[in-house]
Amino acid sequence: MNKHLLKLLILGLTLNSIGYADENTTSKIDIDISMKKSIVEDIINNQLPYTIEDSGSGNQIFNGNKNNLLGVGLDLLGAVDKKFSQFSESFIWAYKINRSPVNFSAQEQKVQAVTNIDGLFKASWSRNSQNTEITLNGTAGISSIISISPDWQINANSSPFLNISNDNLPLNLNLYGFNFKTDINIGDSLEKSIVSKLAQATKELDSKIQSFNLKELVEKYWLKFKEPILVNPEYNLWLTVDPTSARYSNLVTTESDLGIKVGTDVNLHLYFGDKPAPLNLTTLPSMNFGFVNDSFNIILPVSTSYKSLNEIINKNFNNKKIEIFSGVSSTIKNVNLSSKDSTLYATSEFDFSILGFLHPTGTVVAHLKPNFDQTTGTLTGNDFDYTLETNSFILKIANSIFKNKIINTVKTNYLSFNPASEIKLAQDYLQKKVENIELEKNVNLKSTIDTFKIVNLKIDDEFISATLDTTGKSTLEISQ
Repeated sequence: MNKHLLKLLILGLTLNSIGYADENTTSKIDIDISMKKSIVEDIINNQLPYTIEDSGSGNQIFNGNKNNLLGVGLDLLGAVDKKFSQFSESFIWAYKINRSPVNFSAQEQKVQAVTNIDGLFKASWSRNSQNTEITLNGTAGISSIISISPDWQINANSSPFLNISNDNLPLNLNLYGFNFKTDINIGDSLEKSIVSKLAQATKELDSKIQSFNLKELVEKYWLKFKEPILVNPEYNLWLTVDPTSARYSNLVTTESDLGIKVGTDVNLHLYFGDKPAPLNLTTLPSMNFGFVNDSFNIILPVSTSYKSLNEIINKNFNNKKIEIFSGVSSTIKNVNLSSKDSTLYATSEFDFSILGFLHPTGTVVAHLKPNFDQTTGTLTGNDFDYTLETNSFILKIANSIFKNKIINTVKTNYLSFNPASEIKLAQDYLQKKVENIELEKNVNLKSTIDTFKIVNLKIDDEFISATLDTTGKSTLEISQ
C-alpha cells in the first residue's frame, strides 16, 4: 500500500467527527457498457454494399399476374400476333441504387442503424423503343430492441426495414394503336436485393449482442464478494462487498459508441485487522429497468479495532523520533490507543534526549478529543493533555518546567492536520489502479476518479471508523 495512503487512513482513524449529515452508506455504482458503432457498421457494410444494381426481363415483374387491361390486351394480341406473346421477355428493366454511410439513433430501448438510399429505375420495351424511368429514394436499415432480462441476459430483437418513395413504375404502352396504362410494382425486386441482405445482417447483429454473456461476466466477480477480499496482506486490509440491487437504463449513443447504462447499489466496508465474517451471497439480484446515473458514488467506511490499529501504528511508527524543541527530542515506543466517552487515550513509552547527554525514560499517557472540520477538511485534537510516569528526578523537574510549552508545541505541530495533499496522492494512486482493467478479451473496464475525500470520522469504545467518499465515471468497453 502507498505509504501516503496509509498515513492518511491512520491519521483519519484517530480523530472524531462533528457528524456526517448523510448516514446512508450505500454506494451507487453505475457503469456505461459501450460497444463501438463500427462493430454494427462493419456487419451492415459486409452484407450491404454501397452500390446496389439489378436488371432483368418483364417476366420477372409480370410473373403471370396480368389481371389488368394490359394483361388482357397482351393475351389478345398474342392470339393474333405470336411476336407479342413474347412481350414480357422483351420488356427490359434495370436499376442502380447508392446508399449513404450508416447513421445511428437511439430512443429508450430502441436503436436504429439507418442508411439513405437514392437511385434510378429504368424500363423499356425493345419492340417500339418505348421507355420510362423513375427516381428512387428512401431509407433502409436495421431496427433493434435491446433489453436486459431479470436474469441478466442481454436480449436483442432486430429487424430490417426498407422505405422507398416509389415502388410502383407507371407504364404507358401503345400496342397497335391501343394505349395501355399500368403500374408495375418493383418492390419484390428491391426486397430481394436490399432487405434480404439486411435480414442476414440482423441475424449476425443479434448473435453478436447476445453472445456477450453479461450474467456470466458479472456473476464471476459478484460471487467472489461472498468472501472478504484481502486488499493488502501486509496490513491485513479486508474489503467486504454486499450488493443489494441492480438496474439498467435506456440506450444511449455518442459520436462513436452505442451503449447502455447498468447500475447497482452496494454496501462496501474496509477493515483493518482480523478477517471479517463471510457474507450471505448466493446469486445476483434481479436486473430491473430503471434510472441510472452517469457516474458512481462510492461511500466506503473504513473500520478497525484498537488492537489492529495499534499493531499498524507500532509497525510503522515505533522508534520514531519527534523533535519537541531545540535540544529536546523524544523517541516513541509501544504506542497503545484506546477510547472512552469520545475521548481518545494514547499511552506510549519513550526515551528522552535532553541536550544530547541526558536520556531519561518513562511512560506518557495523553488524551484528547478529536474533531474533523468538514468545511476546511482539517483534522484536529482538542483538550490535549498528558501525564508523565517516570523514575527520573531530572525528567520530573523538566516536565514541571516545560509541560505547558510541550503541550503548546504538540498542539501546534502535531494536532492540526489538513490531509489535502495526502488525499490527492491517494486519489492519483487509485486512479492508476482503475484506469484500465482488462476483464476479458476485448472487454475493458475504464474508470476516472473525480473526487476522493473524507466525509465522516467516528470513534467509540470498541472501534474507530472513517468514511471515504469517491465519485467518478466507469465504462465497460466492448471493442469487438
